[in-house]
Amino acid sequence: MARISNASERYQRINYLFNLRKGNQAIVTTEELLGHLGISLRQLRTDIKKMKEMGAPLEYVARERGWRYNRPFDFSESIPLSGEDIMQLRLAVATLSQVNQLPGFENLTEIFGKIHQSVRRWVRQEATAKALYFDPIPSYEGSIHLPFFLQAIETTRQVVFNYQPFLASEPRKCVFDPYFLRQHHQRWYVGGFSHDPEELFIRTYPLERITGLPELSGHFFNKPQDFHPPDYWKHLVGINRPAHGKVESVVLEFSYLHGQYFLSTPFFAPFEVLENTRERLVVKMQLMPDIELIRRVAAYGKEVKVLAPASLSERLKKFFKEALNKYE
Repeated sequence: MARISNASERYQRINYLFNLRKGNQAIVTTEELLGHLGISLRQLRTDIKKMKEMGAPLEYVARERGWRYNRPFDFSESIPLSGEDIMQLRLAVATLSQVNQLPGFENLTEIFGKIHQSVRRWVRQEATAKALYFDPIPSYEGSIHLPFFLQAIETTRQVVFNYQPFLASEPRKCVFDPYFLRQHHQRWYVGGFSHDPEELFIRTYPLERITGLPELSGHFFNKPQDFHPPDYWKHLVGINRPAHGKVESVVLEFSYLHGQYFLSTPFFAPFEVLENTRERLVVKMQLMPDIELIRRVAAYGKEVKVLAPASLSERLKKFFKEALNKYE
C-alpha cells in the first residue's frame, strides 16, 4: 500500500483497524499495520506512542506480536489541528473558564474540564508555569437572574420585578417585556419595553439592581417584528439610549500618540479616519452622545479635542469645569 504521509490520517486508519477487530480477532499484528500504512517500523512506534499520549488504550501482546485496544475507544482527532489552532483553543478555553466563576454558571465546570482534556491531547507538553492571566471578575450578584430572563425572552413572557435605582431610597415596581440580554463592561443587562407610564419606550436594566426575585406576570407579549437588538446599541458607547437622543457625527482630534492608542483599541467602531499624520489623528463616528461617551473622551484629558458637534464640546467643557471646582 502507498505510504500515508499525513500523521492524522494514519491515526485515523490505526483507530479504524482496532475498532474493526473484536474478541479473538482483536489483535492487529505489527506486519499488518506496516502493510496498511506503508510506513517504517520506527514511524509506527512513534505513531503508537503518540496515540497513547492522546488516550488510545493500546497494549502490546508479545505472544501474538501485535497490538489491540484493551477497551472501547472513540478517537476524536478527525480534523487535523495546526500549532496555531492549538494555541487558539487553549486561549479560548482559558477565556471561557472565567465565566465559570459567576453564579449561575457552576454547571459548566465539567464541560470546561472535558474541553481542557481534549485540548491537552494536542499539546506536546504541559506548560511548566501559568502563562495566561485575566483581570479579576468582580462578584456579580445579578447573574443569578440570567436563566429567568432567558426563559422569559424565549417564551415572550412579560415580567414584573422590583428595581432599585442608586438615587432612590426605595425600589420601584417595573412591568417589562424583555427582548434581549447583553453583557457590557462586566455587567449583565436586560433590554426591552418598559410599561412605566413615564417611559413607555425600550430601555435596559442592570440585573444586579433587581431586588428579590423577578416573576412572570402571566401575560405574553409581541416583540415588534422590526426590532433587532444590535440596532439598539448600534450608535451607543454606553448601554442605554437617551430618551430623546439622535445620531450625530462626532469628530474627535487626538494627539499623534494617543491617536495610535485609539486605533489599536478603539472605544467605538465603526469609525472613519479623516486624517492620520505625525501631528494628529482625526476620526468621525456616528453616535448618540451620552454620559458614557463624555467619560470616555474625558479620560483622554488634553490629548483629545471634540471638533463636532458643538453641543458635545459644550458638555465636555461643563464636565471639566465641574471636575475642576472639586479641587478649588
